[in-house]
Amino acid sequence: MLSFGIIGLPQSGKTTVFNALSGTHATVGDYSTSKGANVAVVKVPDRRVERLAEIFRPEKATHAEIEYIDIAGLTKGASSDRKKEAAYIHSIKQADALLQVVRCFENPNVPHADGSVDAKRDINEVDSELLLADLIAVENRLAKIEREMKVGGKDADKAEHAMLQKFRESLEKEMPLRILELDHEEEKSAAGFGFLTRKPMLYILNIGEEQIGDRESMEAGFENLAETPASGLASICGSLQADIAELDESERAEFLQGMGLERPAWEIIIRKSFDLLGMISFFTGNEHEVRCWPVKRGIDAHEAAGEIHSDIKRGFIKAEVAAFDDLDR
Repeated sequence: MLSFGIIGLPQSGKTTVFNALSGTHATVGDYSTSKGANVAVVKVPDRRVERLAEIFRPEKATHAEIEYIDIAGLTKGASSDRKKEAAYIHSIKQADALLQVVRCFENPNVPHADGSVDAKRDINEVDSELLLADLIAVENRLAKIEREMKVGGKDADKAEHAMLQKFRESLEKEMPLRILELDHEEEKSAAGFGFLTRKPMLYILNIGEEQIGDRESMEAGFENLAETPASGLASICGSLQADIAELDESERAEFLQGMGLERPAWEIIIRKSFDLLGMISFFTGNEHEVRCWPVKRGIDAHEAAGEIHSDIKRGFIKAEVAAFDDLDR
């Protein structure tokens, strides 16, 4: 299952956004490193699943799913403090990608730790902590490899050393590792480290109700984030969307219509989460089940068959494929 770690500074509204995405009721403002992370699994919205269910009339319909993990607020110096590193960084490493909640809303009842709301400053602060954590990890590993190379290192050590030197240069320039193009062997080698800035990042501007009408212009001010490789950008009024998530279907539809919205913001974010990981879907359907199968973009039919069952992959001959629009028509 795909997983997103929700990160951000304290009082950024991370848990409120988590509740909006998951429809849960995790306690807001009562989160610490001593407690377990809030975790929820959500369905990836896809109208094609509902339409296929109308066609096949199955016993059940199964959507793709994403796991969201609400991780404790990142604080200054976390990457250089062993205890905080264990509490924050270790949790982040377990996720496939990161969702960074950025505070844009003003609320005198929820004071900002730095005394003022400044989204670009906060993004820089969080990103700097992640960069520093990766730099520390790279330098520690380089030091170990260099000791081993002095007593006759292997060719694999030399290849890893060259890759890590490239990583160090990028990090020292304050450039996240996700922007680097790696070959197949480097991808395999880097995957085992769980580098934080190598993970795809979805930046979420958490806005206030009074800012909803200006959301497009606000997002335009952060276009550089969306244009970075393996990065994305969206905005949400976390408090409002968390309230909407608690409504039943009929009340929700009526409320959204009154707001002039076609769908809730959390659906857009969940969809963007799915797309950011480079995932696409194929579907299977019969009278028993209609199912969405998430696979990496570019995968071939033989590999996709293995997602259903290893026996199908082993005995693969061919796949009959229909485009959804053709089947729908």
